[in-house]
Amino acid sequence: MVYIIVSKSREIFEGKVMRKMKYFLSFIILFSTIAYTQKNEKSSSDFNVQLTITERCEIQSNQTQSIDFGSIQRSTNNVASSGSLNVSCTQDTPYSIALHGDKTLKNVQDSSIQVPYQLYQDAGFKTVWGSSSQENFTSTGTGADQSFRIWAKINEGATNVPAGVYNDTVIATITY
Repeated sequence: MVYIIVSKSREIFEGKVMRKMKYFLSFIILFSTIAYTQKNEKSSSDFNVQLTITERCEIQSNQTQSIDFGSIQRSTNNVASSGSLNVSCTQDTPYSIALHGDKTLKNVQDSSIQVPYQLYQDAGFKTVWGSSSQENFTSTGTGADQSFRIWAKINEGATNVPAGVYNDTVIATITY
């Protein structure tokens, strides 16, 4: 910039203007810095992230197959049959199934006439399936339906009873 000094009064005037301009620019810079600093203030908060994992097991009662020994003649030996339970448990969920019943087929006309039987976990009739913790069937859930066979065998010589219909009710309970 080139200044031509015309008079001393003009020089004084321009000096005052320049000083005012300097103050004004300083004020703008200071104000801008304060405004920028205030604009970038931050606020924060914390929050929780939570997850609840559950396990589920159920016996699919609509897919349970009852055990039916059929019709036999009196004093028949080696009478066996089987049925099944379908279980659905979440993956890797350990569970046990207990079977609660009298283990006697009762005559529907006279419940004092009975035919004892036993439930088993295997076709070889070696592992009893009952209600005590030693007789429970144990497994682990797969996340899909699992079908388990229940084997039943009438005790030897137990069918020498009057003709008639005999039945029993067994309740399966799953614990997980």
